[in-house]
Amino acid sequence: MSSLTRMLSVLDLFTQDYVTWSADEVALQLDCSIPTAYRYLRELTESRLLRTASTGRYALGNRIIELDYQLRSGDPLIQASCGPMKDLAQQVECDVALVMLSGDHVLTIHYEPYGTQMRASYGRGRRMPSFKGAMSLAVLSSLSKPQLRKLLQKNSTELDISASVDASLETLSQTLKIIRKQGYATSLGVLDPHNAGIAIALEIAEQSIYCGLGLVMSSERFRLLETEKAKEWLQQCRAQIFYQLESPTTLYNA
Repeated sequence: MSSLTRMLSVLDLFTQDYVTWSADEVALQLDCSIPTAYRYLRELTESRLLRTASTGRYALGNRIIELDYQLRSGDPLIQASCGPMKDLAQQVECDVALVMLSGDHVLTIHYEPYGTQMRASYGRGRRMPSFKGAMSLAVLSSLSKPQLRKLLQKNSTELDISASVDASLETLSQTLKIIRKQGYATSLGVLDPHNAGIAIALEIAEQSIYCGLGLVMSSERFRLLETEKAKEWLQQCRAQIFYQLESPTTLYNA
């Protein structure tokens, strides 16, 4: 790991549960010296990726807000997805989510709510559980076996400790085989007890983009859902996104 990569890994320490960090804590987490941790924090603060939160403690900086705006307004996939996803949310009266494989985790990159915001735990910017939930399983259905093995190894803490990577890979592969055959993944009360989801894969292989496009709804609504019809809605939305990517004519505010 290069010095720059190691320094930027400081940003990964900030979560909803751990919003500020000290140099001593960073040194412990990164297994580096305290002077090195201070240097990382100082350079990240000078670049405005971090800011001083209180004496000796640091929080994420305002430059991240600026970068998020640039991402929302300039990322081709998000720009192409906003309109079709908004239209689908209004058409079917459900929230619509787009998640993406980002490094070794699955991340929600865009979320279009319908009416009152659903009490969903995984809105934009939240990491999804890698191996459960309709959205993540839709993403994984596009991956090769070597890619799945690598993801399992990177996220071993999410696995059943009694199962090896090989055993987990075999079980996961069987699940994904069914998803590929039916063309969609579903989940009921897996991520949130009161919510359910149905998702399809959205893949741009030449750009190594592996996404899941799905509907988020109440468990009650899901039990009345015609899954084949929902699959058609999502497929139409996906086609519109691909069309926008190929010939963008309108930019949307994400």
